[in-house]
Amino acid sequence: MPDVNERLAERYAAQAGSLPLDPGICPGCHVSGAKPAISFPFQCSVCGSARRLSQRDVPKTGELSALCDECGGSTRIPTTVWCPECQLNLRNLTQITELIKEANEVQVPVGDNVKEPLLDQVARRVGALAMASERRFRSLTEVQQNLIIDARHLDIVLFSDGRVEEWILDTVKLRSIGYRLHREGGMRLMQDVHARVSVHNREVARSVDMWWDKIGDWQS
Repeated sequence: MPDVNERLAERYAAQAGSLPLDPGICPGCHVSGAKPAISFPFQCSVCGSARRLSQRDVPKTGELSALCDECGGSTRIPTTVWCPECQLNLRNLTQITELIKEANEVQVPVGDNVKEPLLDQVARRVGALAMASERRFRSLTEVQQNLIIDARHLDIVLFSDGRVEEWILDTVKLRSIGYRLHREGGMRLMQDVHARVSVHNREVARSVDMWWDKIGDWQS
């Protein structure tokens, strides 16, 4: 079977820690030396498409910008994906996914001290989340489809302390950004970002409009 060693290595990395460690084994990667290089999956931070990256391409100093073949967007791969204990191996897949998500989270600008490039960056993030939500919508059950367009349900999920399920996560993030924009700059900041989304894709902007419904005075 092609890539069988690589897939077994990924599975081992994802499940590492289930067995007790032998003396001298790294607590971060659970091996005493470098394992064979693997490729690991991640999502494009702009369009959400599934990508793969070889461990050999990830530097240990300085971040890597992985370009997406579908949208041309760039995803930051932080050096923290490497095991902090031995610097020889990658962390497990769950940790890698979280670290990449954190590295690509957009910080919303504050108040009047807003720079144009940063607003464009926020708009790209908003558009990417809306596109991902639109793609997922078609595969949802009728009950899920009704819930994902219900502003009240989205707010319940957003402001609860529980774990957000994957099928609604992108939409909840999109609504969270809307609240943050409203909190920091009111309707004007929300409108500025929405206008930038509309310039790139009017259909996606209509989806953003719907999922920001009832945030402040926003109406879809």
